[in-house]
Amino acid sequence: MADRQNTDVMAKAASSAGPVSLTLVPQTERHFDRDVMTAMRKAALSSDRHECVDVLKRALDSGIARDDIADFYIPELARDLGLDWCADNMSFALVTIAVSRLQAMLRELGPEWSGDQSANPSAPSIMLIVSDGVHHTLGAMVLSGQLRRKGLSVRLMLGVQLHDLADKLAKSCYDAVFVSSSLGETLESLRRIVNVVRTSSKKAVPVVIGGTILEAETKYNVTSLTGADYATSVPSEALELCGLTTKYLSIAPQQRGA
Repeated sequence: MADRQNTDVMAKAASSAGPVSLTLVPQTERHFDRDVMTAMRKAALSSDRHECVDVLKRALDSGIARDDIADFYIPELARDLGLDWCADNMSFALVTIAVSRLQAMLRELGPEWSGDQSANPSAPSIMLIVSDGVHHTLGAMVLSGQLRRKGLSVRLMLGVQLHDLADKLAKSCYDAVFVSSSLGETLESLRRIVNVVRTSSKKAVPVVIGGTILEAETKYNVTSLTGADYATSVPSEALELCGLTTKYLSIAPQQRGA
């Protein structure tokens, strides 16, 4: 972390929800194959990057859907790693490396989830923002994959600076903007992001803020002090609030198994 204050803030977040700001991806009770979880954790912590590819193949061969690995197994592993860090069982550097391996697993699982190749040209478009200085981006990557599999077009902006954000918004039209936030961010920094969205977008666009900041702030405070339209940690609610129901969307192709 950049300073001790940010470290303390992230520790508070991790103690309750894991190390990653799983933006709009709520924690879910789920039955996991513990052998697969153990193997994936070992691969994420291994010095051999090829182990990640091998463990994914074994998990898929065992019958676990790649969507479930992306939406449940990988986020759960990230939470477990965060708890180990908070308990001083693992260094921050090691957790960071392991989370980067989990991100690599996401890319390996669904390369088409990293872009909009499978989205219908007429599908609603969403800009998903992770602001500059936010270290953990796994949650936003998980969410972007979920939204793309629903048939939405998603532009994922990781570590974006305000002038770059303004430039991208001025050149393209979006139907909604989702902002990934964490306990390490201030409402003032989020207000600046929302202001850039308002002043740079070609048309009026709804803004949703989600993430672990909602563990420390009420939805009312988040919306009233940042200027965002909505605050929620539930993907379906965010889409509904923005008028982007998926009922009539063309669902992106989903492959099961290897």
